[in-house]
Amino acid sequence: MRPFAITMRIGIVIGSSVALGALLLLTHNLLSAASTVAQPTLLLENNRVRVWSLTLEPGQSTAQHTHELDEIVICLEGSRIKSRKPGPEPEGETFQPNAGEVFMPPVKGVTHILTNVGPTRYKQISIELKEPQPR
Repeated sequence: MRPFAITMRIGIVIGSSVALGALLLLTHNLLSAASTVAQPTLLLENNRVRVWSLTLEPGQSTAQHTHELDEIVICLEGSRIKSRKPGPEPEGETFQPNAGEVFMPPVKGVTHILTNVGPTRYKQISIELKEPQPR
């Protein structure tokens, strides 16, 4: 019976070590994602629109940016988002779009940083509307 007990203890120690290692790796990956600046991906551009994809993991932010155009946003995965304007005491507002929601935020001329302050990933497609070209 003694060799069985020793084998069980070794198995428990190894299993616990593997589980702890996996937990540490997962935590490190989540913290790394949260501390990075999210970069939108340009999906399409032509003379009428510019289409972007943006994903924000919990705690992740965009770089400060200024919107030069009006845009339509399609929320693919909802979460709680905070929009902060630069300044010594930055203004901020929090909103929570739901998956499938389509909206047109008043962002033309706005400089801000978006941060995912919710517990889940946020994902959107935004369509910037270029000014019509004279014919």
